[in-house]
Amino acid sequence: MPVLTIEAIRQNPWNVLTHELPADPGELLLTAARLAATYCRDGEFLLATAARDGGYVPAWWDDTDATPDAHEESEQLSYRADDVLSEISELLAVEIEEPAG
Repeated sequence: MPVLTIEAIRQNPWNVLTHELPADPGELLLTAARLAATYCRDGEFLLATAARDGGYVPAWWDDTDATPDAHEESEQLSYRADDVLSEISELLAVEIEEPAG
């Protein structure tokens, strides 16, 4: 698994979910990672809610039994980002804000 850096976050905030924190992350990296994880969690929470309400249809979804509910992918990504956010917030000793929306 690649190691998370500030540059990796700048390239793609979603890297916070696919890259591993270094053994001794600095406060700046943790703060940037916390912001990225919050962005990912809140964005996917918004999309999951919109999909449930019929206001968002993912590109991969079709109206058959072959695909899961339209909100499931966003819901899973939101939960994963929330887990990462919890880990980072614990390292920073800060409270986690509720999802926006």
